[in-house]
Amino acid sequence: MQEMLKSRYGHIRFQLMDINCLAYTVLVGLLLIFFHKAVSQWTLYTLSHAAWTIAILEIIRWGERYSGSKVPSFLRTFYPVALLLYGWIELDYLLPMFYGSYWGTDIIVRWDKLLFSVHPTIQVQQLYRPWLDEVMNFIYFGYYTFFAIIPLYFFCRKKKQEAFAIFSLTTFTYLCNYFFFFLMPVLGPRAVPLIQELQVRQHSGYLFTEINRILQAIGGVSGAAFPSSHVAGALAWFLAAWRYSKKLGYLTAPIAFTIGISTVYMNLHHAVDFISGYLWGAVGFFIALKLIKKRGEDPRTILQEPASARKL
Repeated sequence: MQEMLKSRYGHIRFQLMDINCLAYTVLVGLLLIFFHKAVSQWTLYTLSHAAWTIAILEIIRWGERYSGSKVPSFLRTFYPVALLLYGWIELDYLLPMFYGSYWGTDIIVRWDKLLFSVHPTIQVQQLYRPWLDEVMNFIYFGYYTFFAIIPLYFFCRKKKQEAFAIFSLTTFTYLCNYFFFFLMPVLGPRAVPLIQELQVRQHSGYLFTEINRILQAIGGVSGAAFPSSHVAGALAWFLAAWRYSKKLGYLTAPIAFTIGISTVYMNLHHAVDFISGYLWGAVGFFIALKLIKKRGEDPRTILQEPASARKL
C-alpha cells in the first residue's frame, strides 16, 4: 500500500491547503470508527470521508498533471470550497460524536449574561426595523461571496500561487474551527429554550432576509456556535485578501468587520461566539501564515527574497 501511494502521489508537491483538507477528512473519518455511539449511520459518514480523501488526492494529481488545462487547474484550486461546504453540513449529524450532548451551551449562555448583564440576542430586539433587518441580512449574505470573489480574483489573473496561499490560510482557520465544535459543542440562540422564551419579536426585511431564511433552512447547523466559524472565516478571508491585494482588502473589510454584529442581531450566535470568532480568525490566520512562509508557499515572501536566494 505504501509503495502504491508513493508511486501514484509521491511526485506531488502538496500545498498547505491540501494537507489541511486531507488531515481533516482522514482524522474525522478515523475518529468516527472509535467515537460513533451518538452518530446514526456512522459507517456512511466514515465511508464518505474515505471517498473524500481519495477524491482530493485524485483531483490534486489530475490538476498537477494537467496544470496547463483550465478544468483540472480550476478543480485543483477550488476543491476546498466543496469540502468546506460538505464539512459544514455534516456537522449537524457528527457533533455529538464525543459527548452525545451540547454540553457547552449553558457555559456560553452564562458567559454572555456575565459579560453583558443581559442576553445580547434578546436585547437587540429593541433595534429591529425592516430596513436594519435587511442591512444585517445583506452583510451576512455578503460573507458567502468571499468564497468565490476572493480566490477567483487571483485565479482569473493567473496568480495561482496567491490563490493556493489564500486557500491554505482559510482552510486552516475553518477546519480547525470545525474541530473546535467537536470539542465544545454549543447550540446557537435559536435552539436554546431559555432564550427563545424571551424572543418576543421576529425579523422582517426584504430580499436578503428571505434569502438567508432559505439558506438557514437548508444549511443551518444548530450546534456549531462557538467560536463562530462565519466570523473567524470572514476575518481570515479579509486578512488573506489584504495580504495579496490591498484593493480587494478594502472591498471585503466592511463585511468582515460587521458580520460579527449581524450574527447576534439575527439571533444566530451568542455574543461570546463572535468575539471568540474574531480572536480565532486572527490567531488561525497568523499560524497558517507562518506555516506557508516556512514551506515557501507565500508569494509575497518569495518576491521579497533576493534573486540569488530564490535560485538556491
